[in-house]
Amino acid sequence: MAEPNFGIIVAAGRGKRFGGLKQFATVKKRPLLFYSLKAFETCPEVKGYVVVTNPSKIRNVRQMIKTYRFKKALAVVNGGRQRMDSVEQGLFALPEEGYVAVHDGARPMLKPEMLALGFRAVRKYPAVAFGIPVTDTLKETIKGRIVKTVDRTGLVAIQTPQLFLLSLLRRAYAQARNQGLVATDECQLIENLNISPRLLLGSTLNIKVTTKDDLKICEALL
Repeated sequence: MAEPNFGIIVAAGRGKRFGGLKQFATVKKRPLLFYSLKAFETCPEVKGYVVVTNPSKIRNVRQMIKTYRFKKALAVVNGGRQRMDSVEQGLFALPEEGYVAVHDGARPMLKPEMLALGFRAVRKYPAVAFGIPVTDTLKETIKGRIVKTVDRTGLVAIQTPQLFLLSLLRRAYAQARNQGLVATDECQLIENLNISPRLLLGSTLNIKVTTKDDLKICEALL
């Protein structure tokens, strides 16, 4: 019997640049988070998922799940101070065996087909991430002045979902905690094990909402 696929949807950010909890901003009369949950709900490869959110929003997320009759939600849990803490709380709520896709709730344009592709790949490679090549010219700055052009050869902008063998991600967390490492994404934790995640081509439409202008883009795309 094939090991099951799970999800962790991270929606516990404070939204400092956005000016509020962006994951609950309304787009097309629905909370932004709704669209990420729907992708996991409608992907046949997903057995269940955990939503990690702000303590003050636990009730809201549970009500959202009930309102839209989402059946695959396994738990809604409190987020932590940093992203690492939040994802780890999601891991605590999942079974020991299987695979997991970690996704930002602020990326509402995720398609079920993208999730399915990732889960097929992670059965071949123990760590997989979506990304797109950097096309803009990159500059290094100091105190508002451009001091250097950065070579963009080989550079990619990493997206979510990022997918892993559950036991591998748990091992990566254990080592990071032991070393005091603070990572900005899960792939960095895997790299810390001297394992290179496999790169899959992401989508330019899979945007991350950072500012209120991004909401207008999402509304147009949806």
